[in-house]
Amino acid sequence: MKARILVADDDKSMLGLYDRIFAATGYAIAKAESFSEAVRLMEETAFDLLITDFSFPDGIGTDLARLFSERRGKRGCLLVTGSVSPSDKLRLDDVNRLIEKPFKVEEFMTAVSEALA
Repeated sequence: MKARILVADDDKSMLGLYDRIFAATGYAIAKAESFSEAVRLMEETAFDLLITDFSFPDGIGTDLARLFSERRGKRGCLLVTGSVSPSDKLRLDDVNRLIEKPFKVEEFMTAVSEALA
């Protein structure tokens, strides 16, 4: 069975990048452009991995990671962001790995594989 991945990012260009990265992987990808859309998708589908941005106009990625963990158990969660302050790093309990933008695709896919293992 294909792993199901939810990608949440309010930047359409990043969602397009994720499309290109995952195009030939065999993973089933769902995309959310907002915090609230990601929550709705999590309520509808059991995902194996959450890949989320840190900041949304309607929420914060670490809160999304917490909700993901509460609903789906301790499954994988990757937080991908351009900047995280030291105080934000204290709230990463439900995040398997922090990936800073820009990232190398090979390193990103290694993190995805490890989170799904």
